[in-house]
Amino acid sequence: GNSYIFSKLLQGKEIFNPYIFLLIININVVFFIILLAIILRHLIKLFFELKSKKWNLRRKLSIILIVFIILPAIILSISSITIISNATNLWFSGKVEKALGSLKEISKENINTNIRFLEKVIFLIQSGKLTEEEALKIFNIKGIAYLNDDGYITRKLGDISITRINPDSKNYLYIYTYRNRGIIRYLKKLDNGYLVIDYPIPLETIQNYKNLSEIQKIYSQFRYYKNPIRISYIMTMLIITLFVVLAALWFSRYIVRNITIPLEKLVEASKELASGNLSIKINTKAPDEIGILITEFNNMVNELKNLYIKLEISNRELKANKEYLEAILENARTGVIYSNKHGKIEKINKAASFILNVKPKDVEGKDIIQFLQTLGINTKIIDKEQTLNINGKIVVAKLTKISHRGYILVFDDITDIVEAEKIMTWKEIAKRIAHEIKNPLTPIKLSAERIKKQYLNKNPKFEKILDKSVSVIKNEVDYLATLVKEFGQLAKTDKTLNLEKIDLKNLLEEISNSYSSEHFKVHIKCKEDINIIGDRNLLKQAFSNLIQNSFESLEELKKDGEVQINVKRDLKNLVITIQDNGKGISQKDIDKIFIPYYTNKTKGTGLGLTIVKEIIDKHKGKIKAIPLDKGAVFEIILPLQQ
Repeated sequence: GNSYIFSKLLQGKEIFNPYIFLLIININVVFFIILLAIILRHLIKLFFELKSKKWNLRRKLSIILIVFIILPAIILSISSITIISNATNLWFSGKVEKALGSLKEISKENINTNIRFLEKVIFLIQSGKLTEEEALKIFNIKGIAYLNDDGYITRKLGDISITRINPDSKNYLYIYTYRNRGIIRYLKKLDNGYLVIDYPIPLETIQNYKNLSEIQKIYSQFRYYKNPIRISYIMTMLIITLFVVLAALWFSRYIVRNITIPLEKLVEASKELASGNLSIKINTKAPDEIGILITEFNNMVNELKNLYIKLEISNRELKANKEYLEAILENARTGVIYSNKHGKIEKINKAASFILNVKPKDVEGKDIIQFLQTLGINTKIIDKEQTLNINGKIVVAKLTKISHRGYILVFDDITDIVEAEKIMTWKEIAKRIAHEIKNPLTPIKLSAERIKKQYLNKNPKFEKILDKSVSVIKNEVDYLATLVKEFGQLAKTDKTLNLEKIDLKNLLEEISNSYSSEHFKVHIKCKEDINIIGDRNLLKQAFSNLIQNSFESLEELKKDGEVQINVKRDLKNLVITIQDNGKGISQKDIDKIFIPYYTNKTKGTGLGLTIVKEIIDKHKGKIKAIPLDKGAVFEIILPLQQ
């Protein structure tokens, strides 16, 4: 290879020293081989590293970085080598040499044109058609000289510097510069001597001709450098490419190791941490976000260690508390059953076992939903008390949901309490009834005794006394009838609602017609299309009791009365306001008027408003009294749907 290149370089040794050029090429080759060896060493080492399945991230990052750097470098190198090859072929093609020859011919033809012009001038002078002076003046000729056969000047016209020529000279052309001007000196052999003419031409014409001649000479020798130059350029591009590849390998290795080594340490530490080693610590330092991650990981491990210590302490305390709570549950009189998160019964205490008459081992592990349903407990009612009859026992139970399938059931046997309350209630009712009946019996007895006594005494005013006594007896009997009626109404409020669609305006008008008179008016403000779902008889009783209260209150005041009933509707509820023009309700009585047997009326039983509240509550509504200076106001809120 060196012999071939050197043989080519010797043919153009006048242009460049072939030994220096050959030395440069060989240095490039040696540098190329060294770089190639280093790159192969790195690639082999990287291949064995990447072959290991231990570090997937390092392998992926290395491949990505190498591909993204080497591929563009190789593509650029191939493109550059292709461009260099095409350029050298273009530089040293025959077209360039032909173009240079054509330019030289054009320049030479320009000079020959001037020579032909001078030939014509000489012909005109020799033929006598033109004198030398006229030629100098007309054609801008610099100078004319005649020489004899010995070459000495015989006559000179114009500005021409010549002394003698060689006597053996023939026609010739000489080009020179004089005072920044180009001069063509043309010598013509005559019969009796010589004629010399100096003719000025542009300096650029002479310079272009000389330059083209020199360039053509150099280019004819430079063609032998075609292959050496191409090889030199290609070697240079290959060296640059290999250097880029080597830099990419080193850079990718440096970047990948800086990224992956801390991450690998972090992965190893994470595995240690997952296995339960809370003493693990990463000592690798990194200046970037990975360093922050490592620092935070070490802090997290320390926090986990502290939390683990606290957790152990909490677990010990929790275990002690669990044993304490289990002891309380086992000895509590309230029954407790709870399940785990999977819905399986985990614990049933002694009280629950006794109340339900079951053995814990027969219940634990069963599905709590199915077990609750066998007891008759509604699992959809959460955090509300339910009263059940289980095995003849009255049980109050409350179900709490603690997770998707986790429940806690707390219940108590209140059979004895209910029985005791029933006895107390009946005693209170009996006592109250006895008291209420005793009050009217006394005037009845006295009136009967007065009638008998006056009859036996044959009192002349007996008829008047009889009329008065009968009136007393009748009033007291009416009171007893009212008392019995209201006790009956109170008992009826416990029955199941007979729900139906009710035209509210029609119901209120029906009640109004029963009470309206000359001295007592009921005014209703209600739209035609208002309907409500409820028990018609109970609602009629409730509204009638309220109007009856107003009627009795106004009757005691002995004044004309009126009741205003306003009905408003929103999206979910009806708001019914009942207002009279009586004496009203005092602030101190507001909270007591719905209590059984509480009354301010002389002949009242104290059950009317209690019955109203029971009916409204049974319809899931609310009733309240509003204190005013004049008149009593009751506001009832009933849901549109039951």
